[in-house]
Amino acid sequence: MSAALQSQRRPRFGKIPEALAYSGISRARFYEWVREHPELIKKNGRASLVDFTIFDALLDALPTAAKVKN
Repeated sequence: MSAALQSQRRPRFGKIPEALAYSGISRARFYEWVREHPELIKKNGRASLVDFTIFDALLDALPTAAKVKN
């Protein structure tokens, strides 16, 4: 899916609980990614905002599941 289509389906920024619900990853794994990619989070006063464009790129880079052999 193109970045233009993805941006029409979700906002550019969101709060951390929205990112967790959007992706299905754990809070612990999310904060690992934040340590590895500090640009993932923007600060607006006390609020932490997730940059979904960067978040989508990290999700897209995950490996595919191996095929299950019968």
